[in-house]
Amino acid sequence: MGMRPQFAPDAAQLKDALRGLRYVFRRGCDAVQATAPTKLPPPASRIALTAIREMGLLARNVDQIVSSVVHTVFGEVTLGSHKLQDMVAPGGLSEEFSAVFYETMKIVLSQLGASRALVSQSAGRKAFAQVMSCDAPEHFAAQLTLQLLREEPVRIDYLDAHSPVSKETVAQVAVFSVLLYLLSDRDNEDYAKMIQAATNLATALQDEIAQACRTQDGAVLSSLFARYAAHV
Repeated sequence: MGMRPQFAPDAAQLKDALRGLRYVFRRGCDAVQATAPTKLPPPASRIALTAIREMGLLARNVDQIVSSVVHTVFGEVTLGSHKLQDMVAPGGLSEEFSAVFYETMKIVLSQLGASRALVSQSAGRKAFAQVMSCDAPEHFAAQLTLQLLREEPVRIDYLDAHSPVSKETVAQVAVFSVLLYLLSDRDNEDYAKMIQAATNLATALQDEIAQACRTQDGAVLSSLFARYAAHV
């Protein structure tokens, strides 16, 4: 019988590692592009600009390679077919949730103007596994919201100046948006439009969401989920 490796990272960890590599590379390229040319004399600046263009091309290649590896090896997630109600079961479907959480969060963050962010699928899975199943999906969503924020699954380096939320509240609004979407009834609907609708609702409710998250008030969050899921 063969020996099992002492450390065998699972799919979520491998995907996070690959995405983290891509994120660090993008961030480095952005930093060089923003500062190098302006701090050099003209001849050196021209050389730097040429090098930066090459770095930009390399960054796009890295992005394509990482995306290709993740999708080819681990498959793709179809967002329209997943509901939080179906994932809340004895034992939980934490792997399924983490994949859907990641893909949905990417769209939500883009809509909120967080153009450079890193989402941890492993943190999403860990949070989901730590929340006890509840009879009411909105209660589960409320507890999951608070647990996700404790696990800090989203790192945001840059938020657009025209974003409808602040950098202090963007993670709270984003997590609420994702779970509101997953609670909604999406039969025969366009999931992209529904994610947008959930994000718009969460943005409008951002003060209430932020206050509930600050005070760890699951009852308020549960009430908001119950009241607005049908409006997505």
